[in-house]
Amino acid sequence: MNPDTEKLRKKYMDNPLEGMTSGDIRHMSGDDLLDMDYFLNEDELLDTL
Repeated sequence: MNPDTEKLRKKYMDNPLEGMTSGDIRHMSGDDLLDMDYFLNEDELLDTL
């Protein structure tokens, strides 16, 4: 797995989103995890443009 993806996985497993468990995060594909992180942080990314 991509090291960046694993950092995100650890971040969200340590502090899962409301309605999710660390097990849910553990079983997400790398693509799903990256998509989730993108949409959660989309506003911050747009602010930097």
